[in-house]
Amino acid sequence: MVQEHLAGSSLFPVAVEVKGSAQRPKVVVLLDGDSGVKIDDCAKVSRWLGERLEELNLFGNAYTLEVSSPGVDFPLTQPRQYPQHIGRTLNVTLTEGETVTGRLESVNHDGIVVLETRKEKGKKATTQPRDLLFSQINQAQVQVSFK
Repeated sequence: MVQEHLAGSSLFPVAVEVKGSAQRPKVVVLLDGDSGVKIDDCAKVSRWLGERLEELNLFGNAYTLEVSSPGVDFPLTQPRQYPQHIGRTLNVTLTEGETVTGRLESVNHDGIVVLETRKEKGKKATTQPRDLLFSQINQAQVQVSFK
């Protein structure tokens, strides 16, 4: 429902979950946007979704509805999330288990390019671009910098 409602807009859902008990379910919707998410965006979607859930009477009982943006600890889950993080450091776990850390340089339709710094024993650190396909990425996390 949320995905259809937001079709064509700069906002998109990255997670929709129903948590809690059958007596008191909690609907959690996390939104992201091509240019970020404003609190007003969350409020509008929350009002729309709340009205829609009431119309459909999906839960029968009382429920809690939470619409927000993903926090910094939430991994990037969709290719559409990457462009807004160009220039930031990512910690990327690949499907075969390897972890790659580097600055996100670019995004294309197949994947991303990170500028990875490698330090080999007894040698100077080298920085090289590394192409990663979205199909290779198990999880990507933006690293928070307080500099």
